[in-house]
Amino acid sequence: METAKADIVSRELIKPSSPTPNERKQLKQSLLDQFAPELYIRLVFFYQNQSPTYPSDPSQNTLHLKKSLSECLTKFYPLAGKLSEDHLSIDCDDSGALFVEAKVDAPLFQAVHSAPYESFRQYLPFDPFPPEMFPRNEILLAVQINWFECGGSAIGVCISHKVADFASLVTFMNSWAAINRGESIKFLPDFDIGRNLFPPRDVPFKLPPSELKGKLVGKRFLFTKEKLMELKDLAISSSSVKDPSRVEVVTAFLVNQLIKVARSKKNSDQGEATKIKFLQSVNLRSKISSLKQASKKNEFQFGNVVAVAIASFSTPDDNETQEGFRDDHYCDLVSLARSSIRKVDDDYVWNFLVPFMNNMGTGSTSGTNQQQQQPEMMMPFTSWCRSSTYEADFGWGKPLSVVPAGDPSIPTTMLTSTENEDVIEARIAMLEDEFALFSDELLSLELTGLHF
Repeated sequence: METAKADIVSRELIKPSSPTPNERKQLKQSLLDQFAPELYIRLVFFYQNQSPTYPSDPSQNTLHLKKSLSECLTKFYPLAGKLSEDHLSIDCDDSGALFVEAKVDAPLFQAVHSAPYESFRQYLPFDPFPPEMFPRNEILLAVQINWFECGGSAIGVCISHKVADFASLVTFMNSWAAINRGESIKFLPDFDIGRNLFPPRDVPFKLPPSELKGKLVGKRFLFTKEKLMELKDLAISSSSVKDPSRVEVVTAFLVNQLIKVARSKKNSDQGEATKIKFLQSVNLRSKISSLKQASKKNEFQFGNVVAVAIASFSTPDDNETQEGFRDDHYCDLVSLARSSIRKVDDDYVWNFLVPFMNNMGTGSTSGTNQQQQQPEMMMPFTSWCRSSTYEADFGWGKPLSVVPAGDPSIPTTMLTSTENEDVIEARIAMLEDEFALFSDELLSLELTGLHF
C-alpha cells in the first residue's frame, strides 16, 4: 500500500495577539539552557474527531487554531522570538512562530496504522523543508496541522531545545489546547526562576561535534502490558528493588541489550567498547527544594529545568555464559537505574552539577578526561511517560497517540507511553550496524505504524 502524503496548503508566521512589553524584550538564558543541545524537540499528536459540535470544515478549524495560538503566544512570548547572535539570550521581538497547514490524502488510520516510522516526519513543520529556509536561531517554535480525509488530524510541533525542555513543550501544548477550547490555561509560565537559580556563563557552551562513524537511524520497540509484567517479575525475583517501575525495568532491559552490543563489538573489529554509560534525564522541578516551593504556586518553571543522572556499568568477562549474563546483570541494572535517579537532589545539583557545568571548557575538568581512557558506549535515556501529553485536547478529543518523530539527531533512547500507561514505546537512535547486534528478544518487539 502506498504511503499517504501530506501536501502543504499554507505557511505563515503567527505573532502574539498583544505585543511584548519593552521590559521583557530580552530574556537571558539560564546555565541549563546554555547546555541544552542545538536541536528541536519534535512530537506529533494524532487525533480522531470525536466532537459532533465542532466545525467539520478544516478551514474554520485552522483559523481557530491560529487565533488561539496567537493568544497563547502572548503568555509564552519568548517562543515568538529568536536566539540572539551570541546565543546568550532570547530576543523577544514578536517575530512569530511558524504555522503550517497540510492536507493528507488518506484517512488517519489508513495513513498511520502500518506506515513506516520514517513517514511520520512529513507531519512536522521542518523536516520536509530545505534546512536553509529557516535558520535554527530564527524559529524557536513551529507547528503543522495536518487534516486527514476522515476529519482526523495530526499536530506536529518542533520547539528549540535551547529554550525549552520536554515538560515545557507539554505545558505549552496543553495551554494552547485549553485556549482553543475556550478555557483558561492551568499554569502561568515563569521565565525567570531558571536563570535566577542557574545564572548563565558569560560565554555560551557548545557541544563538541559528533564523531559518529556510520549512519544514525531510529527504530521503535513496543513493550506490551504482558512484557512489562514479565520484566517486573524477573526484577522482583532477583533484585533488591521489590517495587520496580515500568520505566526502570525497560531502562534496565535496554541497557542490558546495549551491554551485549558493546560486548559483541569488543570481540570483533568494530570497536573496543568495554563500558556502558547511560545518562538519564531528570526533571528538577520536583527534585530540589527551591523549585518544589515554586511548584506549589499556580506557576510553571518554563525552560530547561533538567539534570542528567549518570550511571556506568562495565561489560562482563568474555567467559560468562549468555544466559547468566542476561539475568544477573539485568537485575543489577534495575537497582542502578533507580539509585542513579534518586541521587539527584540539592546536594548533587549544587555541589556537583552546577560547578561541573561552570568548569566545562575551562580546562578545570581535565582530570575527568583522564579518567575516561577506558573506551565507553554512551546512551542518553529520556522518559516521557506520565507527562500529561494526553491532556492536549484542542476540542476534538484527547490524542489517540503521541509520538516523537523526525530524523534522529544524536544516539538516544526515548520512552513514551499510552494514556493509560498500559504499554511503553521505546524509540532508539543509534548506528545502523549496531541494531544487527541486538538480541532476537528485543528485535521481536520492533514496531511499525502506530499503536492505538
